[in-house]
Amino acid sequence: MRRPADDQARIYETRAREYDALISAEDVEGNLVRELERLAPFDGLTLADVGAGTGRVARLLGHRTAHVHLVERAAPMLDVARARLEEAGITRATFHLADAREIPLTTGSVDVAVAGWVFGHFRLWMPDGWREEVSDAVAEMDRIVRPCGMVVIVETLGTGHERPRVHPALDEYFDELETTHGFRRTWIRTDYAFDDVDSAATTCGAFFGDGMAEAIRERGWASVPECTAIFSRPASG
Repeated sequence: MRRPADDQARIYETRAREYDALISAEDVEGNLVRELERLAPFDGLTLADVGAGTGRVARLLGHRTAHVHLVERAAPMLDVARARLEEAGITRATFHLADAREIPLTTGSVDVAVAGWVFGHFRLWMPDGWREEVSDAVAEMDRIVRPCGMVVIVETLGTGHERPRVHPALDEYFDELETTHGFRRTWIRTDYAFDDVDSAATTCGAFFGDGMAEAIRERGWASVPECTAIFSRPASG
């Protein structure tokens, strides 16, 4: 039986532009960038966007940073990121086709590393070894960030939810970030805004599945609620 996680993994390789259309509608109120700015003064800093996808974090902060490194393992996603940063006029950027667990940056070379919506996939896709995979990825972020720089992990708390949802598997992973790796959690709303209900259902349904599309149509949502967790701490090393 094909799992929803398999479909999501395939999207990153084959439907990068459709995925970019989804995330481009996200966080209509700009809460994410305000929360990131609260954690670190990005002006003049060097940023690593780990698991960059189509460059969501880099596009939010790239105009302010001295340089942004985008690290992404899916070449089609990185191709879209390169085009989107060029459209945005963000030129101080380097693109790395690489895995988050083997980041091709030197030790202590960045001021802030942000991994947006990345490591939660380890919990869902690697049920037998996810703790080790998360540990390796966090260690890589710690390695590339200078002493006392900031490490930030952004994860979903539920699309289609007005308050953080209960999700046993992801909640176990979140607890691991807090208790084993010392992260502090806050949460924000990152609601999507679309032109109409049909656009919302079609775009969200392509990534989150038919159940999400049906729920959006039933509720008449052109604006789709979403909750997002921000885990942060100074780099250790």
